[in-house]
Amino acid sequence: MNLKRLEEIQKKIAESVKIREVSQVDYVAGVDQAFFKAGAKEYVVSSAVLMSYPDLEFIDSSSLFEEVRFPYIPTFLMFREAKPAMKVLQSILRDNTVIMVDGSGLAHPRMCGIATYIGVKLENPTIGITKKRLFGEVTGDGEVRKLLANNMHVGYELKTCRRCNPIYVSVGNLITPENALSIVQRCLKGYKLPEPVRIADRLSKEKKSEYLSNLNSSFQWKL
Repeated sequence: MNLKRLEEIQKKIAESVKIREVSQVDYVAGVDQAFFKAGAKEYVVSSAVLMSYPDLEFIDSSSLFEEVRFPYIPTFLMFREAKPAMKVLQSILRDNTVIMVDGSGLAHPRMCGIATYIGVKLENPTIGITKKRLFGEVTGDGEVRKLLANNMHVGYELKTCRRCNPIYVSVGNLITPENALSIVQRCLKGYKLPEPVRIADRLSKEKKSEYLSNLNSSFQWKL
């Protein structure tokens, strides 16, 4: 595996990023994934949820199982996770949708996390949401602080509930840091994560449990 080649791909994608104001948002989508092993193989459950904006009414969802063929390598997760994530997103996307991805956007060593990859490939506004800071520096005080990457303002550190640690919101593509922050804040309903990502996370875990339960039942039946 040539990581230098993959780095070049990431840098090229980062050069395609456009940061601009989103003029209209009618829907928000969230995508998250759960991984598991069955025998010698590893699989991913990708789940996406579509909600109206700003009232956050559930519209649609999609999930799929797929074998994972790329190893877990920090800062290269887009090559492991992005394609199945895009598949489920494409099955539910509508015009004027902003996508929230469980992963980094421009807050990445090469300015190309999975949210950036998805945003560039789908030509759709995307926001990266992470529970930990992968890359960059935080400046300022209070519950909302600027997130900088390579001295560029790419997003925010945001404390979303009283007793939880902050989340990190970063531009993926076709959106500004201020847009991203505003949309995420309007998608909070008392939980740490914005609703589209929170529900996609729950759905991916439910589908994973369902699959493993069916797998175990099948194995016991064979015995």
